[in-house]
Amino acid sequence: MRVAVLWIELTGYLNACLHELAALPEVELFVAHTPPSSDSPFDDAQFAWLSRQVVWRTSSDLDSLDASLKEFRPDVLVVAGWSVRAYRRVARHWRSQAIRIMTMDNCWTGTPPQWVGSITAPFFVHAMADAIWLPGERQATFAHRLHFNQGQILRGLYSCDHSAFAAVYEARIQHRRPLTRAFIFVGRMIERKGVPTLAAAYRLYRSRVREPWPLICCGRGPLEPALESEPGVTIEGFVQPASLPSKLAEAACLVMPSTFEAWALAVHEAAAAGLLILASDAVGSGPHLVQDNYNGFVFGVNDSEGLSRLMERVSLLSDEKLNSMAAASYSLARQFTPARWADTLFDFVGHTRHIRVHG
Repeated sequence: MRVAVLWIELTGYLNACLHELAALPEVELFVAHTPPSSDSPFDDAQFAWLSRQVVWRTSSDLDSLDASLKEFRPDVLVVAGWSVRAYRRVARHWRSQAIRIMTMDNCWTGTPPQWVGSITAPFFVHAMADAIWLPGERQATFAHRLHFNQGQILRGLYSCDHSAFAAVYEARIQHRRPLTRAFIFVGRMIERKGVPTLAAAYRLYRSRVREPWPLICCGRGPLEPALESEPGVTIEGFVQPASLPSKLAEAACLVMPSTFEAWALAVHEAAAAGLLILASDAVGSGPHLVQDNYNGFVFGVNDSEGLSRLMERVSLLSDEKLNSMAAASYSLARQFTPARWADTLFDFVGHTRHIRVHG
């Protein structure tokens, strides 16, 4: 099975999924992608194992994409959304020649462009895709409005490098170590990630608690100064995927105060590592990975007061309760793995081929 993945920016988590797919029998890969961004400077050496890849920066770099794909002769096209013109052209061109799977992490919010998209989807989106691959249920609502039926919708699009992060929890349990009483934030230092809310909430929290937990911040961006001046805060900068599991081992609870997240892989990474989760209700992975008073708590967007109260609540929990909630996170994280990702694609393609041949 020859699989062409037309992506935007490769990440550590997608790299883990591609490794799993390549390990399946008789799978060949071709990957097109942009280089790492300055805000998320993933080490591109981790992608060197991909023998067939096209790295592009501008649309003109994709002029040779058609020829490269013609030589590769894909059986399957996995296309990241509909924003790249060259990808749209390729997807239309390979209709009836390859099984075309479009990925999407957009949540249905009822905006005018989404209503227009739902009306035009039968003519625009369906001309480029035989199926759509999503992270979870918030995206499935949108997919149904784009007129994809249940049989055309794949789930589990995003997965962290599960085994690497789960090893944090498993090692802690094996050696009977307590959770390290600290909070951690992982993300870009920008408005959408809720950095102002985090800074205000942590300040309130420290004013109320006699022995406040420290806050570790992993990421970079223009709002760094809003946190680096706060007592108790440590700024680590961008952390490469290989180093992030050990960094999560230094904390007990992830804080994700974003004003909007289509999914938020950091939530899955932290859950797999056995951390409690505090997430805003705008985090797309929340319904799957954060259950109130089970493995964490959910709070309202921009609610620094509510977040500060939850930070206080978590930091006052007993070791027994922390361990119970950590185990719950670890269990919930097992819904999504690179192996499931690869199997989802492989099984769907096999089933689709069977239908096309036998009807």
